[in-house]
Amino acid sequence: MNKRGQIVVEYVLLLVIATGVAALLVSQLVSRNADDPGALTAKWHSILTAVGSDIPDSNNK
Repeated sequence: MNKRGQIVVEYVLLLVIATGVAALLVSQLVSRNADDPGALTAKWHSILTAVGSDIPDSNNK
């Protein structure tokens, strides 16, 4: 009976740790804060800016 409770406690602890790590990753990678954007958000913005500034009829070969 004691082992059953220990398994539940360990499972809950692992679940809390995994949720905390996932929340930290999401906040660092895809933050929408204008002052400190996440890594993926900043890279996506730079890609959109590069594509948007491209002139389609230029003869750059």
